[in-house]
This record gives sequence, structure tokens and C-alpha cells, in this order.
Amino acid sequence: MSPKFFALIIPPLTLFFSLSVNCAPMAYKGSVNSMTELSEFYKKIDANYAFTAKDAVGLKLFNAKGSQNALNGGELTYIHRALRFNTKYSQSNVWLMGSAGYLEKKKSGITTDDTYLSPGIQLDYETKRLYGMFSHEILRATGNNFDKTKLQAGFSFYETGYEETQPWFIFEIMNTNTLSEKVEFIPTLRLINKALYFEAGVSTEGDPKFHLMYTF
Repeated sequence: MSPKFFALIIPPLTLFFSLSVNCAPMAYKGSVNSMTELSEFYKKIDANYAFTAKDAVGLKLFNAKGSQNALNGGELTYIHRALRFNTKYSQSNVWLMGSAGYLEKKKSGITTDDTYLSPGIQLDYETKRLYGMFSHEILRATGNNFDKTKLQAGFSFYETGYEETQPWFIFEIMNTNTLSEKVEFIPTLRLINKALYFEAGVSTEGDPKFHLMYTF
């Protein structure tokens, strides 16, 4: 991770120190979170089952492309909510994540395979009108550093009731080592209605991105 990238994320990180309750990596005990993400350079589908109020296990399949590399992978995931801070008007969480997976890398017509262990951390904060998230995943495989760092911050346009759809504006900054030649900046519209969560955005490079999540 370059010093330039940290210089970009640290100022907003001091203002927004985490991830939305509505966009948490797991929900309540006994629930199933199903998620799909689509863009030109990254696709994933995953689901997890919360077997306690703090722990979930799941499965993820993904495909990622850079200018010189293409990745296909699958992994078993584990999520643990390490800390939660509640106030009258806000909630913050610290999530610890880990995965064990298989990765296929294609570069210049050559395919290599590898297995990996990938730890990660996610921090989140939300009120009814403000949202922030920071996450970092470590993934080292096939002799490369594919660490992924993401920062999101945004606000809701207005408050709504539980039965109504709440719109949010989210600005995302993302970088994946080795694959990304540039740091991505992605203005996004987020819509939340009960158990359904939908995002649509376009990066400053013109890459459309869609994210759908549903909790059973």
C-alpha cells in the first residue's frame, strides 16, 4: 500500500470511523446474509449464516481482473463482531474476519494455483443520517500482494420509517494491490428497505458497480 493512498484515506477516516449497521457483514442470530457484487473488474457472490449474535460462517466465490492479472477464487469465511458501542443516536462496531481459500491466477497465458489464509478487519459507525466504514483485507498468494483497502463515507437524504425506502449518498475509495493501477473513487446511491439493500455507482474511471444484499 503506497503512502499516497494512506494520505488520501486518513483525513476522512478521522471523521468517519466505521461501517453501517444496515450494511453489516452479518445480521442477527439465525439469519442468512446473501450478497452479490458486480462491476467490470470485480464480481463476487457470497452468503453467511449467523450462528450466534456475534459470529457467522459463510462461502464466497469471486473473480477479479487487472491490466495484467486475472483471479478466480473461492473461500470459506468467518466473521466475529469483536466490539459494539451504542449511544442514544449512534452505533459503532469492530468486526474481525478471516477466510481460507483457493486462488487461480492467470498472467500472460500462464496459470498458477495457490491456497491462502486471509485475515481482515472492518470498522463502522452509523447514525440515522451519517455513515462511515473502513476495512482492510490481507491476501497474499501466488507470490503477490492482493491486499484490499476500502473506505466509505456518506449521508442519508432524509429520515424514513421502517416500511419506507431510505436513500443514501455514499462516496467510496478503494484499492487492491497488484490489480489496481489507480485508487478507485466511486460515488454511489444506496437504497435500504427492511432486509433489502441495493447500491449502484460509477467510478471516476467510468466503471459501473452494483451491490445487492438480502437478509433472510
